[in-house]
Amino acid sequence: MLKYLSIYLLLTSFLFSDEAFNEFYEGWQAQSNEQYDKAMSMYKKSVENGCNSAQFHIAEMYEKGLGVKKNYEEAFIWYEKTAELGHMRAQAIIAHMYEMGDVVKKDSEKAYFWYRKAAAQGSVKADLALAKMYEEGRGVQKSFVKAVRSYNHAIKQGSQEAKMKLSLLYFEYGDKKHYKEARELLQSAAKKGNAKAQYALANFYIDGKQYRKDYKKALHWLEESADSGYVKAQYELGRIYANGEIVSVNYKKADKYLREAAKQGYASAQYDLGLMYYEGLGVDKDRFKAYELWKSAAENGDKDAEHNVKILCKNNPELCQ
Repeated sequence: MLKYLSIYLLLTSFLFSDEAFNEFYEGWQAQSNEQYDKAMSMYKKSVENGCNSAQFHIAEMYEKGLGVKKNYEEAFIWYEKTAELGHMRAQAIIAHMYEMGDVVKKDSEKAYFWYRKAAAQGSVKADLALAKMYEEGRGVQKSFVKAVRSYNHAIKQGSQEAKMKLSLLYFEYGDKKHYKEARELLQSAAKKGNAKAQYALANFYIDGKQYRKDYKKALHWLEESADSGYVKAQYELGRIYANGEIVSVNYKKADKYLREAAKQGYASAQYDLGLMYYEGLGVDKDRFKAYELWKSAAENGDKDAEHNVKILCKNNPELCQ
């Protein structure tokens, strides 16, 4: 972090006065030490003396509520000022706000405008967002070719996620001539440790559509993805081991992976793990644990869990007190 800041300050110190530079640096030191009032004061002084980069930090403090009450509207104002001055990260943030309708009214055309600005300066996130907009025709005319171009631009900058997404785009919309490249991209991203690519590759080995069915390889890549913390892979593995779909039933492994997914708030995993405790599948029967898990799943939107909680509380009211 310090090395990064040193390089950053070295590069930006030529753009504004020594006074503004010193105020910015003092503000950054104060922020690092959680002296947020001082940080905000120094950043604002730095802005007044011509340091545009300090605006980004002010926006971030309002967004995260560092020393001030969270104020997304105020954060947007400061991000927008910084974006208009060519700040890449601010441009990407403003674009995302317009895309999602955060703080400001949703506007796909403005999102596209700012993503293009950020992508032109090397923002991988902006490239990925642009590619998706070209895929779906949001804020811009739908274009397979331009989506591919944006993904490739991100790939050149080392994005494994872009490899995975371009692979899936080729499989879904490309011609057969694209399939070889799609396989190579997906396998490359998986081998480089991209958890989503590992998950996608595993499912291709299971369904046998783009790869020959191979359950051993499927389990390998699911485990790689799950061990990287990807919640969908954790749930999928837990479900597979609990149901014995492509392997023998193994409740110990089912419990392990469902538990990991449940800790991340994955409702389906919470529901299935609750069922294991309710039925005593590989674990001791424990209706209270089942109730807690189903309650969490219900709070996360699982309707079946909500129904089970009502029945459980009706038949065993002592559990729900």
